[in-house]
Amino acid sequence: MSIKTAAYEKIILDFHKKMRSRAKIAKIRLEADKWTLLEMVGHLVDSASNNHQRFIRLQLESALSFPAYAAEEWKNVSKTNGLDYAFMIEFWKMYNLFLIHIIQKIDETKLENYWEIGGKRMTLSFLVEDYFAHVKWHAELFEQRAAEVLKK
Repeated sequence: MSIKTAAYEKIILDFHKKMRSRAKIAKIRLEADKWTLLEMVGHLVDSASNNHQRFIRLQLESALSFPAYAAEEWKNVSKTNGLDYAFMIEFWKMYNLFLIHIIQKIDETKLENYWEIGGKRMTLSFLVEDYFAHVKWHAELFEQRAAEVLKK
């Protein structure tokens, strides 16, 4: 797994740079149903937290069944819009660098261990790759939202 971690680190550092450049508009809400940039960062911290559990637990057990992640509910409970944006983006970056460390140290014999949810099996290997695909998708969404805010 360590071969890809340089690419994962680049994803995190590039996105963090974009996040830093949007500090002045981070708390602007366009519409009631659209997350602020800060809420997006909060979601990404929640996602990192959930995946941290998966990355560790799937090295300890060959198969797991545990809850899905309900993003909207987590956002509502976390209430990240009241937090300092600079703190949140640094926390997100550091948390992800820690996840990359964990990924670098994954026992390769555990990569086929799986999480079962809704009758579907997702291997540890898949979950790692999917996590960073999710981060990349959010980087694009983040920039789209920033552009919307700047137009307003």
